[in-house]
Amino acid sequence: MGFMRRVRLSRSDADGKPVAEAVGLDAFGTEETTAAAPEPQAVKLPQQAWIAIGVLAGLVLIEAVPTALWLRGRLRPPVVSEPVAAATLPAAAAIPLASCDSTPAPAPAASPAPTTGVAKGPSAPGKTDAVPAAVTPPVDKSMLAGSVSVATPVPMQVLLKGRVVATTEAQSFMLPVGTQELEFVNENVGYRARRTVTIQAGKTTPVRLDPPSGTVNINAVPWAEVWLEGQRLGDTPLGNLRVPIGSRELIFRHPDLGERRATVLVTLKEPARISMDLRKK
Repeated sequence: MGFMRRVRLSRSDADGKPVAEAVGLDAFGTEETTAAAPEPQAVKLPQQAWIAIGVLAGLVLIEAVPTALWLRGRLRPPVVSEPVAAATLPAAAAIPLASCDSTPAPAPAASPAPTTGVAKGPSAPGKTDAVPAAVTPPVDKSMLAGSVSVATPVPMQVLLKGRVVATTEAQSFMLPVGTQELEFVNENVGYRARRTVTIQAGKTTPVRLDPPSGTVNINAVPWAEVWLEGQRLGDTPLGNLRVPIGSRELIFRHPDLGERRATVLVTLKEPARISMDLRKK
């Protein structure tokens, strides 16, 4: 007990404060001391530190704006532009020929305007956006038609589907490619014939017509030798001669009265008749 008391006294002396000492049975009791807590004091910084803090705060604010814009651009999803549809040209239209079918070809449908990914603003009232017309490339007519040449002793009209498309007096004429049924007609001589021809692109198809012969009766006064296209037919009178149809020139020759020429039209309708008086000048 004496030892503990000495220890307490030594602690009291060291702190400079009196220590309550218990006597008797309270000698071993607990020592209660109340020590006053130190009061907090405000930290005082020098003026240079406050200036440095202000400068740093200004720099942070200046860098914060571009940093925020950069982060916004990086986080925004990329804008995907719509694919631009390529403008299509209408298919090339066939050029109708004068000898083709009279049924008009349907007009090609208008191509839709190409769409783009850029949206246009509202148009001004009373104005519309001009759309350029599609340019149709030229078509080579030789790839759509061929020509026909006809050899015949008499001129004829050429009909296709009941419509006159040409005459045989022309060297050749154009027709659509394909198999065509043509009709050859000469009303003056009473001739009509049909031929089926195959027209090839860019080529000439030959057609030969050999019309039948007609009947002709020839007479001369007093008499004469009769010649046709360099061929001697005989001495007049000549009856029921078979001569190719058409306009024919006959030559009448007499040893004393000389030579005369005359033209006769030979047809299939009826026999032709011609008479020559060599005594007349």
